[in-house]
Amino acid sequence: MGFGAYIADRLVPLTVGAVALAFCALVMSVYGLDPAAVTFICAVLALAAALALVLDWLHRRAFYQRISDMLDALDETYLTTELTERPGFLEGELFYDALDRESKAMRDRIAAARRRQREYREYVETWVHEIKTPIAAAHLVARNNPSPEVDAMDAEVDAIEGYVEQALYYSRGTSLDRDFQIREVVLGDVVRDALRRKARTLIGARVTPELGNLDLTVRADPKWLSFVIGQVLVNAAKYRSEKDGHGCLRIIAERRETGLDAWETLLAISDDGIGIPASDVGRVFDKGFTGENGRRFARSTGMGLYLVRQLCEKMGVAVWLESEEGVGTTVYLAFPDMADRV
Repeated sequence: MGFGAYIADRLVPLTVGAVALAFCALVMSVYGLDPAAVTFICAVLALAAALALVLDWLHRRAFYQRISDMLDALDETYLTTELTERPGFLEGELFYDALDRESKAMRDRIAAARRRQREYREYVETWVHEIKTPIAAAHLVARNNPSPEVDAMDAEVDAIEGYVEQALYYSRGTSLDRDFQIREVVLGDVVRDALRRKARTLIGARVTPELGNLDLTVRADPKWLSFVIGQVLVNAAKYRSEKDGHGCLRIIAERRETGLDAWETLLAISDDGIGIPASDVGRVFDKGFTGENGRRFARSTGMGLYLVRQLCEKMGVAVWLESEEGVGTTVYLAFPDMADRV
């Protein structure tokens, strides 16, 4: 609160005070008081009033400045009154009490929303774990009764399992403290685990993986990283090129310098599929975005790459892609070094 705004807010009482002071000066002059004495008395009263205004402004300004700083610094602005002392002037007390009541109401609403969100997430996680049992039973029945029709049904069950897995990771996306551990892992081990999980999808799409150097160690959660890579593999299978009847998937990693004594490990997953239209490349990681390919070539929920970006960000891994329509797509995962290396 600036001093000018403070004076403007008190313009009416100041005007009344100035008129009253002028009237007193007039009365003193009428009663024959010496003009010098009248001037001195008026000057003292005016000075006292000015000093009182400045001191009152400083007192109020400190409180409002604290409130303003808290609102600028806090992401959860409803916690402002928790970190600010109650002021010692009436207007401030009224303002503080009103703000505190609203803050408490907001805290209660947020607590209730978080509780509902937690309960819903726990329900989804429980449902996912329960649904895995009939899915596993369906796979077992399919393996014990091989036939083209049963194999086709088993492939659809694989797709269901993939969507169930997406639901599980989406529900956990807001609470990575649960079942989330960053540790050193060998990229080759995680890539091979993802390939094993998505083997039926890649075989069905006639996509052959080619592995380059993957004997590099990064810091990530192996289960979450396997899911991320698996989503990229599924997309490579979905959007393979139909020209040659089969596709190739190249996976390679390398360490590269990103700055002065700064290094990162870059994992590149490249396919020779149909590619992504240039107009869609910048939006493929958006939630629910299916794009032209998703509408033309495959059933798409628009959640796969969205989850890839969300989980990578929370693991501290950079992710982006490059694509040329009709040529193929390369997805990059960049793992920053977490310790000094020679």
